[in-house]
Amino acid sequence: MDRISQLPDFIVHHILSFLPDSPPAELVRMSVLSKTWFHLTASFPILNYDICKFKSRESFFKYVECTTSRFCHQNLTAHRLTLYVTIRNPAELDIVNRCLGLLLVIGVKELSMSMSAMPKYRLPNTLLSVSVLKSLSIYNCELPSSLMHDGVVKFKSLISLQLQNVRIDEEVIKYITTGCPLLQWFEMRCCYGFKRFCVYQHQNLQRVGLVGTSVEIIDIEAPNLYNFYLAAKNAGRRPPKLNLASCKKLTSVTYEGYPSPNSNGFLSNFPFVENLNLFTSCEGNNLKLSSHSLRTLELFTDFDLEKIELSTPNLDLFIYCNDDYGWVGVRQLPHLKACMGCYPDGSIDTAWFQKLRLFLDKKMKFIVLENIKENELPPFELEHLELHFEHEESLDHAAFVDAVLCCFRPRFLTLRSSFPLTDSEEQSALVKFTYERLLEQENQGHTSIQIVSPYSSKAQKQGLMLLADPLLEEKAISFIKEKRDAY
Repeated sequence: MDRISQLPDFIVHHILSFLPDSPPAELVRMSVLSKTWFHLTASFPILNYDICKFKSRESFFKYVECTTSRFCHQNLTAHRLTLYVTIRNPAELDIVNRCLGLLLVIGVKELSMSMSAMPKYRLPNTLLSVSVLKSLSIYNCELPSSLMHDGVVKFKSLISLQLQNVRIDEEVIKYITTGCPLLQWFEMRCCYGFKRFCVYQHQNLQRVGLVGTSVEIIDIEAPNLYNFYLAAKNAGRRPPKLNLASCKKLTSVTYEGYPSPNSNGFLSNFPFVENLNLFTSCEGNNLKLSSHSLRTLELFTDFDLEKIELSTPNLDLFIYCNDDYGWVGVRQLPHLKACMGCYPDGSIDTAWFQKLRLFLDKKMKFIVLENIKENELPPFELEHLELHFEHEESLDHAAFVDAVLCCFRPRFLTLRSSFPLTDSEEQSALVKFTYERLLEQENQGHTSIQIVSPYSSKAQKQGLMLLADPLLEEKAISFIKEKRDAY
């Protein structure tokens, strides 16, 4: 019995909305089940025209014509239109122009277009009059000619605008930002034709992203902007001049591909930043960052730890990634002591942990030690330490654990790996070694070590999920130090 077709249309459409990633043939098959299903599929407001999902170009363009015609007869607004296509001849271009024009006239709320054609496909001027449009993503197309010449924009409902490989000049950027009062997210990737990106007195703008552009000046006045990300077109490119200091809600910043910034000229642009992702090359003698508002710092750099100086008294989470050493994360939570996660790469340099130990001790300067066990400092106290290993188990992993535990004394330790840590009831050599080394750190008569799964209720109570969600294929085991009751 067909009970689904007895449901209200909007519920059936919601069910069908989970099908757009399936081959369009599925909707065609449904449409021939009955007159009811024909109506339901014809009025389905999510139109997914992706040529890659068709076996032939002929079948794709036939499907586009037929589906567009059926939908337009319903006189409904399309919730979402996705059009990914390559154009090879005038007949194909005519079909795209005709069908896109019909759909824009009746209205589209979300539009995503990627066109491959020579010359580039120019979007029709009717696009600028779609008042219900909320989300617009354009890839590899020319903007409507009336926008380029007349500056006419009527996107009164537009919330999200993403442009990629699109030519756009500074005047058009001004037209868009002034003509889209509700715009919250503006992103441009690999766009060209402009040197300045200026937005003034935009009350609703919340996120801005500029990736792979040649921008030289960025000037933004947007009281509700909270997220800004900037990535260079080429590594080492001269950074643009920034003026975002008036954005008092700007708390998350990503800065990638430019030479290492200096503290005074860089972070002064972001006086309220709390979360900073910094991808930078090693240029100059050192890297200095100073911020009282910063709480999370993810640093991807060629600088070694001894050349990094941080003055960040309110920092809660520090993630450091270096191609030579893998990456390490240190977290200071209000209810815990410091926590740390380590992701070593194939070349494990155990002496590097001495530098990390000294880096975490703000009163100490960096010293190069030939033997890590010559360290005279007491192990740095950690609430939780997480070590991640890849490849097959080897003696290098035990050496790595040994080096870490020479410098750090965790109350909890979690091993995560791509190889098994237990074999039936037998624990791996790495697990046994880690257990013995942890026990050596404690008064053995007063401390016991429990080995548990990090997914167990006992581990969950200790908050052992440290820095990120674990990978599904990872194996994991946790060690918990517990004081014995005195008799």
